[in-house]
Parts: sequence; C-alpha cells; structure tokens
Amino acid sequence: MTAQEWLNRREHGAGIVELQLGSGPSNALSAPFLDDFVSQITALDQDETVDVILLGSPFHDFSTGTGAEQNTTEFMQALDQALIELFACKTPTLAVVNGDIHGPGLSLILACDTRIGVAKSGYSFNGVETALQLSAAESVLVQQTLDPHVVRRMFLTGQTIGPVAARNYGIIDIVAEDQEDLWMYALREAKALCAISPENYARAKTQVRAQILETMRAAARC
Repeated sequence: MTAQEWLNRREHGAGIVELQLGSGPSNALSAPFLDDFVSQITALDQDETVDVILLGSPFHDFSTGTGAEQNTTEFMQALDQALIELFACKTPTLAVVNGDIHGPGLSLILACDTRIGVAKSGYSFNGVETALQLSAAESVLVQQTLDPHVVRRMFLTGQTIGPVAARNYGIIDIVAEDQEDLWMYALREAKALCAISPENYARAKTQVRAQILETMRAAARC
C-alpha cells in the first residue's frame, strides 16, 4: 500500500486540511505507514496555504489493532519520529476521533493541540494485553501530558474508558454526541484557530512545548 492509498488529504476550505488515516479497516500502525505520516505532516506544516491540520479516519475505528508484532526497532523509531514531528508541528493540529482508539494511536492524538471525540468511542493504552511496548518518545509524551494517576490506572489495567472519562482525564477536550456534531465542533474549532496569527501561534506553541520536545528528542536520540 502506498502513501496515496493510506494517507489522503481532504480540503475543508479556508485553509483547513484533513489528513485521513486510510489504512483500513482499523488503521493499525506500522513503520511504513508512520514514515509516510511524517512526510505528510512535514509537507503540510511547510505549506503556507494550510492554516489548520485535522487528523481523521474514514473508518469505524480511528486507530486500533497495533500489536506485539510491532515490537521492533524499526517500528519504535518510526513511532518516535511521528510523535516528535506532530508534536513539533507549528501549524495548529486537531484530532477528530470518530471511533475507538487504542495503544500508539492514542499517543498520536496526544501530540495534537486539540482533540475532539464522538460519544460512541473507546480509549485505551492496552499494552498490558497486547504486549506492545512503548517507544522512547511515546513514554515521555504520555508521562508529560497526562496525570500520573491516569497513566497508572490506564497502563496497568489496559481498560477501555469512554469519552466522558477521556475528557475528564485530559485525553480529549470536547465530546460530540454523534458524527454530525463531531464535525460541527471540529470545523468550528478549526475556524477559530484560523483566526489566530500563524506566527503568534507557532511562537507560543514552540515556547510551551520546548522542554517536553527536547526530552522526547533526547529519549529517542534524534
């Protein structure tokens, strides 16, 4: 499968571009997929016509199914690069979570600036069940962006939580009632981000994330 088949761009107008994760049906992550994801995020971030990047999925799940078969150096390095590139992206990023999201897919949205989830969705770090390990940068990201008690509870049990708990835990910011509301909220938030000076946003984002980003890069030895 090529990048054109598993990562598609969808224009929403006014400088809002959605990058669709198209490795169906579950959007399970792999090293080649993540390598192409990095290339797409880099290109979008450098495109002056793009004001906001949305991450979405056309499938029932946002990203599930990544298992222990990915406990390889190649995958861990690719995941590190993807998380670092997304976290460092100066363009506003917004995750539109339309369904279940587990494991490294969940870490991927933690690297986004804003996260919106639909009511019928489940969230988990299920490595205790799948035996999938954390990558170096992923471990830093999770521990620096979530409360220690949330990390303890989710990682040691592998339990799937609903969107309200995910919002309370700081994993997502807004819960949408259905798919229609999900996109209404997503585009409303995106348009609000478009109204902010790109230079000011990039400067503020760089300042806020500099220390975590440095630690992620050091852990991944980038």
